[in-house]
Amino acid sequence: MKPKPRTAVLYGGDSREREISRLSGAAVSQALKSSGFDVIDIDVRDGFLEPIIDSGAEVAFLALHGEFGEDGQIQAILEEARIPYTGSGPRAARIAMSKPTTKRLLIENGIATPEFCLAGPAANDAAIARAAEELGYPIVTKPSSDGSSLGISIVPAPSLLADAVAKVRETDACVLLERFIPGRELTVGMFNGRALPPIELRCPGFYDFKAKYTSGRTEYIIQPELTIDVANALEQAAVETYACVGCAGVARVDVRLDDSGVPWILEINTIPGLTATSLVPKAARAAGIEFARLCEMMIDDALQRHQTVTGEAIARKKASA
Repeated sequence: MKPKPRTAVLYGGDSREREISRLSGAAVSQALKSSGFDVIDIDVRDGFLEPIIDSGAEVAFLALHGEFGEDGQIQAILEEARIPYTGSGPRAARIAMSKPTTKRLLIENGIATPEFCLAGPAANDAAIARAAEELGYPIVTKPSSDGSSLGISIVPAPSLLADAVAKVRETDACVLLERFIPGRELTVGMFNGRALPPIELRCPGFYDFKAKYTSGRTEYIIQPELTIDVANALEQAAVETYACVGCAGVARVDVRLDDSGVPWILEINTIPGLTATSLVPKAARAAGIEFARLCEMMIDDALQRHQTVTGEAIARKKASA
């Protein structure tokens, strides 16, 4: 039997999502070790390239969330070092990390996403108030790039707008204002362009950071009741989003399903939460893929894509010689 590749699990870092990343990294590491992998755990905050090389790791498993994890920087460094890694490449990661960029790309590709406006650092209160009025209340305010639902608010009336904007600007100078879509909150896990079973999220109020990470606040309905037409539309929207962003490996598409059954794409996450109880592992389990097996599949995919890219590069070099 071929030995399993020595794997460096990269986690932690210095982003606002460090603690979530530490949980993802620990879960992935434990799952891989239970499957017989030789695992090297590396907190990116303390450096990562030399430890990967010194350890002889054959592949990097990215369990990083937020800045210098999901924004394409570490992916570009690993590619330059010719180290295979899990998940999307630098370009897709950069696109997905920026909510406005993602939404513009979705619009260009005819994929429904809520109408929005981006208020940059120079935007004053009056300009933001006008933009909100044009979108129509209630609106959603959120950072342009953070994950884990950090800094998000639903703003029902103009009197609450200033506080919501200030909340975003504690961490991000750019404020995304988005039309609120009444309806159901769903998420669709993706692996290699294929949709996993959808999950509906039911919680009091909005699915914010507290709802995500406080036990018992959210009910997760795996494969919720949907008509065939709505289920097909939801899957198609998720698959098209994954494709137009250019994702690879695992990703997660977050959706609002309006009262007419139309799916509206909110964003796509290229490194979604990866604890055994996170959304994508839940969806994978519903498809018959246990968490440890999912992690192994992600590594196999990373190595296969690296082999393909390397082979194509060699072929191009020979052709030009």
